[in-house]
Amino acid sequence: MRLHDNEALLEAIRNSDDVLPVYIFDKRQFRPLTRYGVPKTSGLRAQFLIESVQDLRRQLQALGSDLIIRVGKSEALLYDLTVNHKVDFIYCNRERTQEEVDVQDNLEQRLWTIGCELRYSRGKMLYYTSDLPFPVTHCPDSFAVFRKETEQVIPIRLPLETPVIMPSIPEDIDPGQIPSLPDLLPNSEMMSQHYFVGGETAGLALMHDMERQMPVGFAETDGSLLTPWIAIGCLSPKQVFYHTLDDVKNGGEILQSLLYRDYLRLMGKKYGDRIFYKSGIKGGSQTYKKDITALLTWQQGKTGIAIVDAAMKQLKYAGWLPDSLRRLVSGYFIKVLQLDWRLGAAWFEYCLIDYDPCTNWVSWLNMAGLGPDTREDRVINYEAVGKRLDPEGKYINTWT
Repeated sequence: MRLHDNEALLEAIRNSDDVLPVYIFDKRQFRPLTRYGVPKTSGLRAQFLIESVQDLRRQLQALGSDLIIRVGKSEALLYDLTVNHKVDFIYCNRERTQEEVDVQDNLEQRLWTIGCELRYSRGKMLYYTSDLPFPVTHCPDSFAVFRKETEQVIPIRLPLETPVIMPSIPEDIDPGQIPSLPDLLPNSEMMSQHYFVGGETAGLALMHDMERQMPVGFAETDGSLLTPWIAIGCLSPKQVFYHTLDDVKNGGEILQSLLYRDYLRLMGKKYGDRIFYKSGIKGGSQTYKKDITALLTWQQGKTGIAIVDAAMKQLKYAGWLPDSLRRLVSGYFIKVLQLDWRLGAAWFEYCLIDYDPCTNWVSWLNMAGLGPDTREDRVINYEAVGKRLDPEGKYINTWT
């Protein structure tokens, strides 16, 4: 989703006379309901994706290329493009969670039959796994230990250069149209207030101007305000790190956010599908209440706890929450409402424009006491926390 620090793109340009940039809107990502009874992707999340693709196409066109757009099943459409245009190699990032792995494995098996190679590149993490002082299978389960063994110890590689020119795509290839939000989600409507604009251009602009005035409720960001662009691939973690390296005010929080994101992704690689199990990584056997009313009041921000309700409204109308409030509302869901943690994780997947499988599901596992780095199980006075976080009531009044 970006031109800067893009290993796959540079490898393709370096090794090929012709390069066909492709983005496929996979219909499976926009299916009506998941197994947890909620849609997979919200209108806000889909709109952020559409804007990111639009921005990428504009940037590629400025370099003399274009972005080929298709809608359908990724493995089938990529195979057809490969056959029709005698493609030698497909470059992409390797994914680790089941739905994405199934697509990659299916495509790879198809490509073997015609002698085409799938080449995997890196670019989603701050660190390269080959630079870590341990294999992924021995990655510390504790984030504190992970941070101790990496921060100030392992050098972070410099971002790769940005291409300045690209070969044009052949005239016989139809670039295709970028679908609109109604095309992907017919019953979805955009919110009246649009807080985040997708795309590399918008992400870089915010990275260069972290001090700009944000709406009330976005001021305390825990260094995580850039996560929507990082999660979707519009911003490189390395680029963000080096840009904020000397930022006294935000640099430390942003670095911790990037390190924690790497840690969660490595936990996903280490434990695989277990991050989605009801019993989690630790194999617990908790029993949960089945209370649809409690679930709906939490989703709609009508629990009666002011700080929780304000945060859930922000999640719904903005598609984003600072990390401190994500922990607060997930803790309330698990420890007070005592509902199945997977239902909460599925709602976050639907709402969050910075959704990432490992970041989301491992975080929820830890809150549920079933993950690799379990949070302290203690009783929280949510009203007192609300007053501490929002002593003047500005945040609560904004969102409720």
